[in-house]
Amino acid sequence: MAITIRDTAPRKRNIASLVGGIVIALGCLVLWILVASQLTQWPPGLPLLESGFVAALAIGCWIRLADL
Repeated sequence: MAITIRDTAPRKRNIASLVGGIVIALGCLVLWILVASQLTQWPPGLPLLESGFVAALAIGCWIRLADL
C-alpha cells in the first residue's frame, strides 16, 4: 500500500503569532531591565542590557515558532 501525502501546500503563517512574539519579547526585556536595575545600580551596564536583549529575542522567537 502506497503512502500519499495530502495537502502539500505550505502552511499560511498567522500574524497573531508574530505580534505575540514581539509583545512577549518586549515584555521580557522590560522585566529584565527592571530586575537588573533592582539588583545593580540604575541604569544597568551595557553587558547586562545586551544579555537581556539576547534573552528577550530568544524567548520572542520561541513564542513565534511555537505558536505556528
